[in-house]
Amino acid sequence: MLKELINNFALLTSFLFFGNLFSRKYERYLTNHALIHQILNGLMLGVFGILLMMTGLWIRGHFVVDLRQLAIIISVYIGGSVSGLLTTLIVILYRIYITGGWTDITLTVTVNCFMTLVLSLIFIREKKLALGKWMSAVLGAVVVSLLSAFYVDNSPNLESMIIVTTVKILGGLFTYFMMSHIKKTERAIHLLEEAANRDHLTGLYSPRAFDALFEEVLHASKTTKKPFGLVMLDIDHFKEINDTYGHLNGDAVLSQLGILLNRESTTRAYPSRKGGEEFAILLGDCDTEKAASFAEKIRKAVENECFLLNDGTILSLTVSIGAGSSPVIASRRLLEKADEALYEAKRSGRNRVELAKP
Repeated sequence: MLKELINNFALLTSFLFFGNLFSRKYERYLTNHALIHQILNGLMLGVFGILLMMTGLWIRGHFVVDLRQLAIIISVYIGGSVSGLLTTLIVILYRIYITGGWTDITLTVTVNCFMTLVLSLIFIREKKLALGKWMSAVLGAVVVSLLSAFYVDNSPNLESMIIVTTVKILGGLFTYFMMSHIKKTERAIHLLEEAANRDHLTGLYSPRAFDALFEEVLHASKTTKKPFGLVMLDIDHFKEINDTYGHLNGDAVLSQLGILLNRESTTRAYPSRKGGEEFAILLGDCDTEKAASFAEKIRKAVENECFLLNDGTILSLTVSIGAGSSPVIASRRLLEKADEALYEAKRSGRNRVELAKP
């Protein structure tokens, strides 16, 4: 029995580890498509529940205990009610399949799984990994399992009940600490990635991060057949600010502009600092008209903003902007054409938006 228990814990570890890798790889897509995320999560954890049933622990040769309820609890924690319901249905349908039809055992399993789903929704639907609430769901599932055992077998022996309780509690605790460790590790990795991908002065994406984001947005555009936009902007007469007030005040201006660009950007806009006083903003699902409208919004926001220098002096700034979109402009030339439009805006008097020409 110890060997089967170790195998179950190894299966839990492997699933949580590789599931986390998958989630990280497609994090941005899954975040933007919540329902698809919930369905995929429910399907994968449903399969996981089946694997846990297949690797159950046999007690006294006729009684089996497995950790299928953990698949439902994890599914609710990660994906919510839709995910949890889908996992529950998959586990029940598999049990009906291997039982060969609707029997007392199938009825017991169905009630067991749905009660576990309800308990999970009550205790952990907020997606906060707290030991107290997690173990409340696990202990509730243990009680349901014990009641199911008494229904199927009118007089299950005490030893079997102790083993069932111990295995399920150990499985719940093991899963909690594994998920807690993964969550902490993920948070640390995210902080490191943010530090590497962010410009230290403005808080915007760095040039290297911009290149990666461009490829990502381009790939998403090809997949969804939707356009994407690009806005390039440059602070007008920034050299004069540096020469007059010093580079420290120039940095203060850049920092405040970074805050403004983050504030004005939507969830599908990715503002980056390209270098010096030049910035670029990628716009997902955005045609030329939307790119021009967004660029004008940024131009007005900068024009109306008051920039505070280190000595308390208040400055007004303007920016020149070039905007365009793909596929009106070939994606491989969009950056070049938006940059040309930016310099056309400067040549035409500054504080204006120019559209990139194919």
